[in-house]
Amino acid sequence: FVEACGVGFHTQCYPSNSIDFGVSFTAMHWLSAFPSSLRGSNHMHAARCTQPPQPEKEQAANDWSSILKARAKELVPGGRFVCVNFCVSGDGYFLGQTDAGVSMWDSFQTAWDTLKEQGLIDEEERLGVSFPNYYRTKDEFVTGIDDIPELKLISIEERIVRCPYRELYVKGETGLSAREYAEWFVPTTKSWSHSTFRNALRSERDDKEDVLNQFWENYVSLVEEEPKDHGMDYAH
Repeated sequence: FVEACGVGFHTQCYPSNSIDFGVSFTAMHWLSAFPSSLRGSNHMHAARCTQPPQPEKEQAANDWSSILKARAKELVPGGRFVCVNFCVSGDGYFLGQTDAGVSMWDSFQTAWDTLKEQGLIDEEERLGVSFPNYYRTKDEFVTGIDDIPELKLISIEERIVRCPYRELYVKGETGLSAREYAEWFVPTTKSWSHSTFRNALRSERDDKEDVLNQFWENYVSLVEEEPKDHGMDYAH
């Protein structure tokens, strides 16, 4: 059966000692508060910085602690919790930026910068993108767990999951043209990022969706030029 819980995962979602087995996939990188300290820079995301901004780093650490404390309360004695979460790998890889193809984040930046060249955004808006999530390192994950005495780490590992869109296209299994592939792939990046780009635009604008439609068209056109280079690998 299906149950919906209207409480965010940063707090306790279920009664204490009620969960035997919990699983979370690609969710807990989102922050409960938005430091937005990347506004005014070209980085967009903390993972692209040489050193992650301290406000995002501290918020992520506090959130991870809250998440673990909540899960520790929910689990029965001997219960298990599996968390498959985005990370910055030991090789420095993260979502959309690995050793395969071009960086999704570079493509985001190019498509966004093009809006200024097209006269659709100003410089403040160009530098206004700051993603409210954080990809933790293995050490950051482990440190959080070690601080919760009710929890015991059983195992931890890193995996790169290749982008299924690009894999199928490169193998010639889609039958899609370059344009069709771009129109197929880009929406999977749009599904989780659209609102962040929208928040970079001035609040008084009434043409935000028109601007964003052009942004996504810029990205589609970029992918269409070299479709085999574009994908979104996962780093877990």
